[in-house]
Order: sequence, then structure tokens, then C-alpha cells
Amino acid sequence: MKQLNIQKFKHDDWTKIWDGGWSILSCSDFGYEYTKGIRFGKRPFAPQSIIFVNSGRSSGWMRQSDRDILGSYLSKQALSNSKNIPQVCNQLKKQSKDIQAFIKKHENTIATLDLFENFLNRILIYYKPHIHVKYVVDYLDPKFLKKYLHVLEEARLAAEPVFKRTEEFLTSFAKILSKETKYNYRLIMSLTDDEVRTYFLKHKLPPKKELEKRYKKCVFLHEDGKHILFANKGVDLVDKIVHPKINKSEVKGFSAFKGKVKGIARIVLDPNKGKAFKNGDILITGSTRPEFLPIMAKAKAFVTDSGGILSHAAITAREMKKPCVIGTQIGTKVFKDGDLIEVDANKGIVRKIK
Repeated sequence: MKQLNIQKFKHDDWTKIWDGGWSILSCSDFGYEYTKGIRFGKRPFAPQSIIFVNSGRSSGWMRQSDRDILGSYLSKQALSNSKNIPQVCNQLKKQSKDIQAFIKKHENTIATLDLFENFLNRILIYYKPHIHVKYVVDYLDPKFLKKYLHVLEEARLAAEPVFKRTEEFLTSFAKILSKETKYNYRLIMSLTDDEVRTYFLKHKLPPKKELEKRYKKCVFLHEDGKHILFANKGVDLVDKIVHPKINKSEVKGFSAFKGKVKGIARIVLDPNKGKAFKNGDILITGSTRPEFLPIMAKAKAFVTDSGGILSHAAITAREMKKPCVIGTQIGTKVFKDGDLIEVDANKGIVRKIK
């Protein structure tokens, strides 16, 4: 594979678009889809992408300028055709139903190249309406958005289980291969999609030590369907591009539900590790998913690094009527457990209280 030039990724407008528990195996395919497989008009979703993976958790980044181009394109399409939004929403619900049925049928059955390719092709088909719904909403005219917000929310909620189920499917796939290869299934999940193909065709796998390094810390740079993968210390080179030195006591984002509260910050990246969270604490995380709901029920407010007004955190905030600031990018970096903070969701500002 042709090596990518890291210098081409030195931009100052990288923005986090998701954060969650997706494996290297998932992320390698995401990067291909973003930069090559999924196109809107003549452009891919994200001409460049960066994906960090750290001990089973990952975050995806694209350039804000590319996000703005996509949002503007999708908004114009919606305005030019009154059926556009309902059609895309119906497509997303259908694809969500189809892929979950596929997973239910094939989960814990066999691990073959044909099944793997069939699964990835279905993800590609699903992901285009998912991206459309997720990103058009933040660029629609307010009056137009008001008309269709309930339709968009309904489709987004119907699709909410998909990524959890896809990761569960890949985990079951990896566990079957684990018995065959004698590699721990987490190491199988640390393969790229191309390496899985190579295994089925040539019965070759990277050394276990290399996969262990990847699992602990790695980063993908994707461009035009190609990627370069850095592990361990190489990650720091890319990290400095996306995360310049932070010396702040305040972050800005977008209000998903208004309100102004003060409370103790609790950084929760893994919802299974939120036992210390108390009633009235303020949840700060990369992004939320249904697994976060017990914590969100206790929280006084939510603050996320990524997400738009159709993100899980935003929809839940509106349902629970709790102040919520989304898209801060660096909230989990600026604040620490135990900080006394103020969430001003009227202005989209979160600050430490000295």
C-alpha cells in the first residue's frame, strides 16, 4: 500500500465526529468508507480522516471545512426537494432493520470471507443514509428543521442500536477465528479489514506482539481509501496535530437543551465504569449511547466532546429536560473528575469555577 504523507494532515480544523467503543477492525473499515466508499455528489464524506484507538476505545475526526461542505450540500438537496428528508429517513429505518436482521441470523454461526464481505457491504449501504440524517440536521434552516425534526429524531432513534450490534457481530466473528488461529479474540479485533482478507486467502496473520501494541494505542490516517497505521509512540506525532497543547478552563459548544447549572464534573468514557457517579453530578464524556442512560438519569447536565443536535446526548437531554452542551471537542481534556464547573447551556459554555 502506498504510504500517506503525514504532513498533508497538518490542519488546524480537525473536529471530533464520534467517540465510542469500536475496535481497530471496525475503524479500518470506517476510514475506507469515509474517504472512498461513501460519496455525496462528487465528494467523499470526508476526504481525510483520523481515527484514534486506545485499549478498545476509539474516536473519529474529520476536518470542519469538509463537514461544512457536506452539510451545505445536504441542506440544499433538502430545500430543493420536499420529499428528500422523509425519503432518507425511511431509507435509514429500512437499512437499520435489514442489517440488524442480518446480524441476528449470522451472529455466532461461522467465520468466512464471504460472510465478512457481505457484512461490510451491508454496513456501507447502511452508512450513507446514517451520515445524511446525522449531518444534514445541523445545517438546515431553523424553520425547515422545526418541520422535520420529529421525523429525523424518529429515524435516528430507530438506528441507535446498529453500531452496538455491528461491534457485537464482529466480536462474535473474532471469537470464532480465535479458536481457529489460537489468537486472543481481542487481537483478532486488532486486525484491519485487509488483514482479515489476507488471513482467509493466505492464512497469514501479523505477529501477536504487533497486535498487542496496536490494541494499547494506535492511530489511522485515511485518505482516498488508503491508510497508514501508527502504533505506540507514533501516535504522539498525530496527537499533536489534532490536540494542540490545552491550557484552558472553559470550553464552548452547542446547546442541545438550555439551562444553567453548577455541579461536580465526572469524566465517564466507559458507561460500565461509572459506579462513582452520584445524583447531581455533571456527566462529561466523548459521546453517549443507550448504555449511558442510567448515568444520565442521575446527572444534572451533560457535556460531550462530539455530536450534533441528533446525537444521543442531545435527544436524551430534550427528553429528560436537562441542560446539555455538545460538540465541545475538548471537554474531556480540559476538565477533571471532581472539578466544580458551571454548565451554561443557554450560551453553550462550560467553565471551571475557581
